[in-house]
Amino acid sequence: MNKLSKASIVPHRELSFHNETTFAGYDLPYPILAVRKCAYDVKVNKLGDYSEADYTIKATLRVEDSRDATPFDKKIAFEEKADLLNEEDTAGEGFIVTGGDVDLDELALRLILSSLPIRLTRDEAGLPKSGKGFRVLSEEEKKKEDEEKPNPVFNGLPEYPDKK
Repeated sequence: MNKLSKASIVPHRELSFHNETTFAGYDLPYPILAVRKCAYDVKVNKLGDYSEADYTIKATLRVEDSRDATPFDKKIAFEEKADLLNEEDTAGEGFIVTGGDVDLDELALRLILSSLPIRLTRDEAGLPKSGKGFRVLSEEEKKKEDEEKPNPVFNGLPEYPDKK
């Protein structure tokens, strides 16, 4: 745990921290199975009645594929600013931090989780295009196939010769 006292965050003074962690001791939320490594830099400033933490995070995560629960490694790197609030503001944005300390590791983990896509999947290039009982088609392939095949609604109608 990397904690920062809220009392040490004062106007016109930037606090900078660097930490490397695997978030040992934290409950890792779905889809994160493990954190192989994580390094982050954070700068904390006081802006008016709230504080701001500016994170730069690089991590290698062990995550679960949302389609079939297969574990795979995912590398992420991003920058994110997070407002640190004592209570919910009118805009409803930011992280509410209760108590006298800000847990920088917990905040980094929450930012990592929020940066992941809702449907987390491994590289699709290695996935099969078909299998027993299924096929994978692109939108264009599906549209072309639908245009070429007759509508099954008309299958029960008798065939009439064309009049010429």
